[in-house]
Amino acid sequence: MNPKTYFEKLPWFFLFAFLALLGTVSIIFLDNKFSDDLKLAQASASQQLQLITSILTSELNHANYQSIDTLFNEWAKANGNIVELQLVSSNGFKIANYIRPAADKHILELKAPISYSYREEATVLIRMSLDSVYQGQQKFATQFAGIFFAFSILVSFLLYFVIQSKKESAKAIRITRLYNALSEINQAIVRMEQEAQLFPLVCRCAVEFGGMSMAFVAQVDDKNKLFYPSASYGNGRDFLAGIVISPLADVPEGNGPIGIAYRENRSVIVNDYHADPVTTPWRERALENGWHSAATFPIQRGGRPFAVLSVYHAQAGAFDAEAIALLDEMSRDISFSLDNFDREAQRKTAEKSLQLAASIYENSSEGMMITDAGNLIMAVNPAFTRITGYDVGEVIGKNPGVLKSGYHDTDFYRSMWSEINASGKWTGEIWDRRKNGEVYPKWLTINTIFSSEGTVHHRIALFTDITQKKASEEQIWQQANFDHLTGLPNWRMFHDRLEQEIKKSRRTGLPLAVMFLDLDHFKEVNDTLGHAKGDILLNEAAQRLLGCVRESDTVARFGGDEFVLILSDLGDSDSVERINECILQRLSAPFRLGEISVYVSVSIGVTIYPSDATEIEALLRNADQAMYAAKNSGRNRFSYYTQAMQLVAQNRMSLSNDLHNALADNQFWLAYQPIVELETGSIHKAEALIRWQHPKRGLVSPAEFIPIAEQSGLIVQIGDWVFRQAALQAKRWQSISGKDIQIGINKSPVQFRNDADTHSDWFGYLKELGVPGSNVAVEITEGLLMDASNTIVRKLLAFRDNGIQVALDDFGTGYSSLSYLKKFDIDYIKIDQSFVRNLVTGSSDLALCEAMIMMAHKLGIKVIAEGVETSEQRDLLIAAGCDYGQGYLFSKPLSTKDFESFLLEN
Repeated sequence: MNPKTYFEKLPWFFLFAFLALLGTVSIIFLDNKFSDDLKLAQASASQQLQLITSILTSELNHANYQSIDTLFNEWAKANGNIVELQLVSSNGFKIANYIRPAADKHILELKAPISYSYREEATVLIRMSLDSVYQGQQKFATQFAGIFFAFSILVSFLLYFVIQSKKESAKAIRITRLYNALSEINQAIVRMEQEAQLFPLVCRCAVEFGGMSMAFVAQVDDKNKLFYPSASYGNGRDFLAGIVISPLADVPEGNGPIGIAYRENRSVIVNDYHADPVTTPWRERALENGWHSAATFPIQRGGRPFAVLSVYHAQAGAFDAEAIALLDEMSRDISFSLDNFDREAQRKTAEKSLQLAASIYENSSEGMMITDAGNLIMAVNPAFTRITGYDVGEVIGKNPGVLKSGYHDTDFYRSMWSEINASGKWTGEIWDRRKNGEVYPKWLTINTIFSSEGTVHHRIALFTDITQKKASEEQIWQQANFDHLTGLPNWRMFHDRLEQEIKKSRRTGLPLAVMFLDLDHFKEVNDTLGHAKGDILLNEAAQRLLGCVRESDTVARFGGDEFVLILSDLGDSDSVERINECILQRLSAPFRLGEISVYVSVSIGVTIYPSDATEIEALLRNADQAMYAAKNSGRNRFSYYTQAMQLVAQNRMSLSNDLHNALADNQFWLAYQPIVELETGSIHKAEALIRWQHPKRGLVSPAEFIPIAEQSGLIVQIGDWVFRQAALQAKRWQSISGKDIQIGINKSPVQFRNDADTHSDWFGYLKELGVPGSNVAVEITEGLLMDASNTIVRKLLAFRDNGIQVALDDFGTGYSSLSYLKKFDIDYIKIDQSFVRNLVTGSSDLALCEAMIMMAHKLGIKVIAEGVETSEQRDLLIAAGCDYGQGYLFSKPLSTKDFESFLLEN
């Protein structure tokens, strides 16, 4: 609680306690009096009951029953508090009864037994009103409360006048202390020499002389846009530790007293710190320090916000109008003092500037020369002598023309003086001659000082020797435009030259060729012999390329093992052929790398301007496509760009774009081709084959979109979808046919090499469906086993551990190896259809199939033959011991519905 509030409320607390005590005593007294009155009334009722009982006993003994009603009426008249009298026999007969209708709230009921002649018994009941007792008590309490209330008001008035007198006295003390603080600050400001002393002094005076609990000056940190305390004094400065106050209006920390005072240049007074909403972010900190009011005043510098003075008081309502006026005057005095510091600093700066100008003139590394209105040299600085070699005495009174090198013609100087006369300024590069005859470049700036009449008074020339700068620029230009390894033009220079050659081709009408070259098998050189040997080979290749082209042609290196050529001014197309043949021949020759000779070749793509394209990007794209066509055709050859290549590239790009939405738009579906057990003809397996039903293209072949999916990485998401669909289908077919159907899914090497561990999700998904791992098989290619990293091995073993079998697809077409079959625990091999297609008695294909089947069986591996289309092929495979067959003889790939029908029929 605010100490001020506490001490103001303390007398009232004692008054309240006294009145409460007095009231408690009075209540006890009233309660005791009421208890006595109630007991007296009850005793009176008991006495009357005894009297009535004795009289009724006598009357009953004399059998005077008729007189009892009369007696009841008389007793009721005699005692107005009687509400009811009853005499009831033991058998419940009501002998006599008196009831007075009344609305009495407080009733006393008493009973007494009566025995009379012949052992008869009866009961007397009397009910008496106690309202008179309660009414008397209420009247007494009301009178007492009135006296108590009047007494309380009188005492409260006396206490109020005492407290007000003390408050006025405290206010006078506070105002006096503020005057003292203002006086101390003004006296100190007059004597102060250093600005750094100002804010600490203000804070100290506000606390020691002004009676504040704590004071601090806050300034804005331009880096983090928050206030920081630049000076503080008083108790509770831990309030400032880590405090967040912002000058911005769009955050809660910027809408407190300090932020508002800073932005709006006005004082902000908070006389109840714990109730004012603007203090919410800092309320708990202030409460810990016992502060209950605060005042914040802006401090300006040069008419702009500079800082704020914030003071805190333990007393609520500590800042009245007079106190605010004094503190506001204090903040204005501080602003005035800051402006004085600035004016003094400006004066000193001006003095230093004059001294500095003289020092710069003498010590500057730039040459300076001052001429008069007639353009005769008046003064030069030491740097002038150091750069030109001329002493002061050798140039004073002479025309600056003594420095001319003869490098520039008359038009150059005419243009320069035309600009000087028009604007009074000129800046540019100029070549002059030193005293020793050396011509050098310098950067020259000429400025004119005009007289008050507007005529030329002086001209000042400043110049810098830029010989080293020009050499550095040349080196930078070389590095930016030429390949650092081969010295050939790089991509930037190639682009510029191609742009110039295209412009020249448009003028002359002669076509040009752009050739894209990629060294074949260069990666193997780097991987086996190291990059240093690879760099030697690239340098030698660059020299061989230069030897195949004309001097007017351009050979550039894009990076890696990629080179680009520009053949300009093609008078006949045969020249391109000759250069291509030359390049193929020379780059096919062995490269001597130390003691090792290596062989590489080159794939070349050629495009012609303007017949193939007219834009640079299109020409490069065409040449790149043609180069890849040459590489795909077997390498060590050249290929010209054709429109068909562009159509293929566009079609591939279009398919790639559409493929990104195919999965989300449910355009994929799975076909299932049965795998038949050859011995029995029953179906226990099927291969899931993905199909893409494109909304515009119709059915797109997997041969078209799978390579694109692998290249883009979408194959991971698509493969996950295939697995989940196949698992769901395996569960359905199990419920339909009553037997387990194993579904094989093809898994791309890209999926295996992907870092995402989707296989763990697959295993959990199978458990969720209740499908055993044996109902799914994963089909991989032999190429994956050739490049089996630890990650791939781990994933293959995870399939085995979860009961999922692995089949080796297209067996016999890749790099088949018994060690791979043994190492990776393969469950099935699928003999490629290229061996089955021509399967006849006595053929070599039959011998190969028999060998593969026997080899697999020896290793405990089952065999599936693909592409079975005739009964003869089936019979030969059965004779060879093949386990399963797959092909059009049994069924083509079927939709889910058709497969289910096929399964039930089988």
